[in-house]
Amino acid sequence: MNSMGNANTGLLPVVELVHIDKRYQRGQETVTALQDLSVTLMPGTVTVVLGPSGGGKSTLLHILGGMDRPSHGTVRVQGQDIAGWSSDELARYRRTQVGFVFQAFHLIASLSAQDNVALPLLLAGVSAADRKRRAQALLERVGLADRAQHRPGALSGGQIQRVAIARALAADPLLILADEPTGNLDSASGSALVDLLVALAHEDGRCVVIVTHNAAIADRADQVLHIQDGRITVESRTVPGSVPAPATSVLSRTASAVTLGRMAGRSLRQRWVRSLFTGLGIAIGVAAMVTLIGLGTGLKSHVMQSVLSLGSLDAVTVSPQAGPATTNLFQPSVVSGPTHPITARTLTMLSHLPGSRGAYASAAFMAQSTYRGRTTAIMLNPLPPASFWSVPGLLPTLQDGHLATHPGTVVLPADVARVLVGSHHSPRSLIGQIVKVRIAAMSGSLFSASGLSGASRPLALQSLRVTGIGVAGVGDVPYPTALHWMAQLRRGSTAGDYPGATVLARQSSQVASLARRIQARGYGTSTLQRTAQSISQSFRLIETGLGVIGGIALVVAGLMIGVVMSMAVLERRRDIGIFRALGARRRDIFRLFLSEAVWIGLAGGLVGLGLGGGVGWGINMLLGQSASGGLFALPWWLAGLSLILGGGVSLVAGAVPAGHAAALSPVDALRQE
Repeated sequence: MNSMGNANTGLLPVVELVHIDKRYQRGQETVTALQDLSVTLMPGTVTVVLGPSGGGKSTLLHILGGMDRPSHGTVRVQGQDIAGWSSDELARYRRTQVGFVFQAFHLIASLSAQDNVALPLLLAGVSAADRKRRAQALLERVGLADRAQHRPGALSGGQIQRVAIARALAADPLLILADEPTGNLDSASGSALVDLLVALAHEDGRCVVIVTHNAAIADRADQVLHIQDGRITVESRTVPGSVPAPATSVLSRTASAVTLGRMAGRSLRQRWVRSLFTGLGIAIGVAAMVTLIGLGTGLKSHVMQSVLSLGSLDAVTVSPQAGPATTNLFQPSVVSGPTHPITARTLTMLSHLPGSRGAYASAAFMAQSTYRGRTTAIMLNPLPPASFWSVPGLLPTLQDGHLATHPGTVVLPADVARVLVGSHHSPRSLIGQIVKVRIAAMSGSLFSASGLSGASRPLALQSLRVTGIGVAGVGDVPYPTALHWMAQLRRGSTAGDYPGATVLARQSSQVASLARRIQARGYGTSTLQRTAQSISQSFRLIETGLGVIGGIALVVAGLMIGVVMSMAVLERRRDIGIFRALGARRRDIFRLFLSEAVWIGLAGGLVGLGLGGGVGWGINMLLGQSASGGLFALPWWLAGLSLILGGGVSLVAGAVPAGHAAALSPVDALRQE
């Protein structure tokens, strides 16, 4: 092992190599790059490495810089054996103590000169302002202050080399490794660069190692290493005088996830065409999902609103015929079992059941309505007795007008009113007008299992004054009017039984138990609550099916992202190698590529949300419906889900390519551009 003399007594060697061997496989052949190499590198010295191409010079630099490990032997960094150091610890060593000047420059083509110089500081977690200030000062030192915002493609070979020198100094490293630093410079520029490197050693106390074919540079060296066929000969040229103690790096942090996310976003903007088409796949998948689920959700909401407008969730509809309750929306009710007439006494009994607020007779009347020569079918319900009007949800919702209790009045549904007045008039123009109604038949109620009853004798044509326009699809008449019609329409009875009854529960939670008590007495029951649950369950299945269809499109888009990201890893191996050589950890590379995938997914999800919402609202407009009550609806959870799925699918799809990028060693990545 070579010693540099007494001038540096008391200082630890920057790097010591002891009996280093390095072998690697090239196909079936074992190649020996270094053999039994021992050398000591001290602070404040310039070491020049001479030798033919392929002699092991680059391998030596890689081992000195922690980019590669020896096959055998010991490497000590400031007295510490690094054999047991992890990949992250070696990355920290490169990030804080080593500055590389590569023969091929290895600048990031998409970054400006200033950003290239600041890259080691970014990886070390330095703030943006401090990075900019340090990078600009270094560019001034190498004479490129006026080229700070130029990218490598706009710089000459000599300028690119000086940017590489400035980058090597960015983290204030103790060890500077320069591979053919003057190879692309003219003699004057090359001499100035050598002066700078020597000054960094003799004036700043750094250890500088220069690999070169230029024997003239060796005259400026403190020691010269001759390498040939992996073997080394050490030649001391000068013994440096007293040198200042080298500074210890204070860069102990690493790049944050936010910083890496910003880098990923900038990378995507620079490759915006590919990013656009990659994100478009996610956008189409999310748009399909949003449109399909939004249509299902809107249709469900539309149907549920229509059903809930027909009555109260606290009501139990009672029919005379006993039979099993039907809970499936798409299964027709089947009447079976004995018939138990519903009479006034029955209503009293139902009113006194536990949990019952009261009961009244009910029916649904099928009729024809006529106004000024226009005729259309209509279904009419009785309004509840006035004593129950305070029950929430029991009264119909009105669009215009008011409810009335006196006979001879009617509330018409809006769709019927539109037909009767024609397209040139507003439905509200019917309020106060007389409409002719002919009753054809009745049943127990809209949700009753009892059959239709025709008129036992013709009813007189009814003249009803319109007091209001309702939102629901059925009309409403006062309770006394309905009782009169029931008595006339029931065969063989003028004041006897009723076709159906409505029982009101005191609380919504008591509806199911109240219905069971009524069934136990031999009557059939149905509830709006049970109907709503059946509709909701059926639509959940529909929404799930629509979501699966949209999910398939998302999976296809995710596969496309995985393929594109894998191609990006292959194309950017050189950039990955540069990041790793400058001290990026494997997890930093993984996060960088994964962030790119997530950015694509989130952007695609946002665009897809807009596309899907636009299509859905376009459908509403075509159908003449409002955004709030149309066939398509976009609930907040669906908007959030589209972004989560867009980012999530991209996260999963980008994980494998990101893992491949992180697994690349810096030497392999730089060698296989």
